[in-house]
Amino acid sequence: MMRRSIQVIFFFLLSAITVNAQVDLDLGSPIVYTIQGLDVEGNQQATKNAVILSSGLSLGDQVTLPGPELADAIHKLWNRNIFDDIDITVDNVIDDKVFLLIKVTERPTVVSFTFTNCTKSQKDDLIEKMNFINGRIWTPEKQKRSDRIIQNYFMEKSYLKASAEYELVDDPLVKGKKRLAITVNKGGKFKIHEIKIAGNQDFSDKRLKKKMKELKEMKWWRFWAKSKYLKKKMDESKTNLITFYRENGYRDAEIVSDTFYDYNDKTVDVDIRVYEGSQYLIRNIDFSGNYKYTSDSLRSILGIEKGDIYNSSLLNRKLNGDLTGRDISGLYLDDGYLFFNVQPVEVAVVGDSIDLELRLFEGPQATIRKIIIEGNTKTSDYVILRELRTIPGQKFSRADLIRSQREILNLGYFNQESLQMIPIPDPVKGTVDIKYIVEEKPSDQLQIQGGWGGQIRDLDGNVVGGGFVGTVQLGFNNFSTHKFFKKGAWKPIPAGDGQKLNLAVQMNGVGWQNYSLSFLEPWLGGKKPNSLGSSIYYTVNRSPTTGFSMKTIGGGLDYGIRMKWPDDFFRSMTSLSYKYYDIRNGNLAFTALDFDDAFINIISLRQTIDRTSVDAPIYPRSGSRVTFSVEATPPFSLVNGKDYTDISDAEKFKFLEYHKWSFTGDFYFELAKNLVLRPKVRVGYLGGYNKEYGISPFERYYLGGSGLGQFNFYGWEYVGMRGYPDNSIGPRPAGGGEGTQSVGGNILNKYALELRYPVSLNQAAPIWVLGFAEAGNSWLGFDSYKPFELKRSAGVGVRVMLPMVGLLGVDWGYGFDKVVPSSPARHGSQFTFIIGQEF
Repeated sequence: MMRRSIQVIFFFLLSAITVNAQVDLDLGSPIVYTIQGLDVEGNQQATKNAVILSSGLSLGDQVTLPGPELADAIHKLWNRNIFDDIDITVDNVIDDKVFLLIKVTERPTVVSFTFTNCTKSQKDDLIEKMNFINGRIWTPEKQKRSDRIIQNYFMEKSYLKASAEYELVDDPLVKGKKRLAITVNKGGKFKIHEIKIAGNQDFSDKRLKKKMKELKEMKWWRFWAKSKYLKKKMDESKTNLITFYRENGYRDAEIVSDTFYDYNDKTVDVDIRVYEGSQYLIRNIDFSGNYKYTSDSLRSILGIEKGDIYNSSLLNRKLNGDLTGRDISGLYLDDGYLFFNVQPVEVAVVGDSIDLELRLFEGPQATIRKIIIEGNTKTSDYVILRELRTIPGQKFSRADLIRSQREILNLGYFNQESLQMIPIPDPVKGTVDIKYIVEEKPSDQLQIQGGWGGQIRDLDGNVVGGGFVGTVQLGFNNFSTHKFFKKGAWKPIPAGDGQKLNLAVQMNGVGWQNYSLSFLEPWLGGKKPNSLGSSIYYTVNRSPTTGFSMKTIGGGLDYGIRMKWPDDFFRSMTSLSYKYYDIRNGNLAFTALDFDDAFINIISLRQTIDRTSVDAPIYPRSGSRVTFSVEATPPFSLVNGKDYTDISDAEKFKFLEYHKWSFTGDFYFELAKNLVLRPKVRVGYLGGYNKEYGISPFERYYLGGSGLGQFNFYGWEYVGMRGYPDNSIGPRPAGGGEGTQSVGGNILNKYALELRYPVSLNQAAPIWVLGFAEAGNSWLGFDSYKPFELKRSAGVGVRVMLPMVGLLGVDWGYGFDKVVPSSPARHGSQFTFIIGQEF
């Protein structure tokens, strides 16, 4: 502004001198002139007419010399903010006519800019943040803004003294334009040497620092925690500190000041001054505006009594959004009062005591008018609608809305992180529309695997399989038989109706082949959530050198019902299955059994009751999966009159019999945001009907490793146990050492505790890491059952969910116990690869 004033004064003097040279004027008397001519000099980007128009001057105007009109013109040009220099001079004067010249120097126009001395990702971030530069006039204000952006950006990365240098160069392609080269001087990263807190009387520095968990002082022993100074972390820590005070009744607490200063050239000290104020207690709590529920009922849900510490955070949770679901807003929202509102008002503050009045607006109950589905590009609307608990014509319920969210996610077709549920209320009509916005994710799976699996040998060393291992498996989890013959539906297969179709072919050299086909209709008839599934499979296992072969043919039907009691999280599944084994030269492969050729039939009926309430299928944060099942074959030995004390194994097991009981529990607790604790338990028992018949050699439990048994000779049930080799834990033949195979147990106990945290929950490939501790064992009968003699392990792992493959993982575990008593030492380190859900 000083420069502009000097230019205007200089202009008046110059114009007076110029005019005096042309005509005989009295320098002390202003003279009125008419503008006869206007010209512009120095303009390159702006046109002559644009400059004249911006000045406010025009031909025929009268100006006073000296006078204010030219000063006003200069001021208007400065306001355009596109000139570095402006000067208006008198070019000529003839009688009472004046000819003016406007001289300007334009500011540079930047057509591109580049960064140096920073990484590619930093350049990309800065370019995005500073997109105001391209094609714009470069001004001192823009440079100051650029400085602030660069400094703030790098301060978030603990570069506390970042700066920038700017250089304008001519653009070789566009005449008159400039390129801006920005050189970043990041300086060094700074860590926190010490956090100093002042003003605190009731809480120690140590306790307050724990609440500022985002900021850590640099300590040589704290290798797991970062001690960088980050502005974002500083802001979060201040918020946590005030929240802590509020939770302890210090309603007036505040951060008076915070600053940091150099301790040396690599570290800073942080100074924080707090004002604690007094601790307040609640003296009275009254309710007003409540007609639906009594004050005593609301007070019991609130759970805050007279004399309690005034905890504003707890008060807000109990009014709006308690994680347990017991809050006053939830009580009303679950009963249709969508327009409900409650406001806590401090009606009196006496000393250190507060009287609260909770003012409620109940409003009318809202009825659901219609449901809107958006974002489903493949899945049919009715597949989503039939899972919803929010039904048009019914009262609005928050609990039904949350349950609908869970049911949509359990379909497995949509991204759990982007699902939106938006109530659209109409207070005038007392109705609400509910919009569900989903994002489709790949749900079908194609698994193609190949490799060399080595040779599979029996207990006598005979080769029964091996060589090339190949798997081709197609899983269509959103299949549609309804669209099978519909034109244009094969993209690449008809999809969208929620049916499941799986086809698989597996081979291991010439020795082992498996073919399977399964289909599931989740809503049989389309009106009730009763499912019907069917499956068939055929397996061939042969040894070309020994003559051993085993063919297996099997199939089954499954009928599921969604139960309403004890609650609708329960589901009943009834399964009828049949397996047929055709075994030739079996004594060459299975020395544990005494037969050459055998034909084994297994007819079984299984009843399963499960309760699943997890909030999401891929990465649950709350809820549980609990399953109890009983499987049984007919008790042939009790009705056929045979003497099983002297009978061959081939005859004995012609019709296999057993009863099998299983229980699993899988629970999820969110300890902090996305940090999930997962306790698990599994027990099982395989029994028989006839003591002379004994326990079935099939369907036993084989514990250890990944639990992914590839060659299911006996219908074994593989149970994973990380930290130990596959099938290594359990009873062995008499005298069998660590190198012998387990014969399988008929009693199983397994317990696990897992702590997991996501690296990324991106729907393309969610990834999480985990730590685990496990304990388990299996026994061959109650006479050897010792429930506290468990094999223990612990370790870490990682999981990734690939849409076309499924869940993959790798674990490193350490087995703390000997596999068998004769082992020389504890088992130690073991890597385990996981495919699919495991327990």
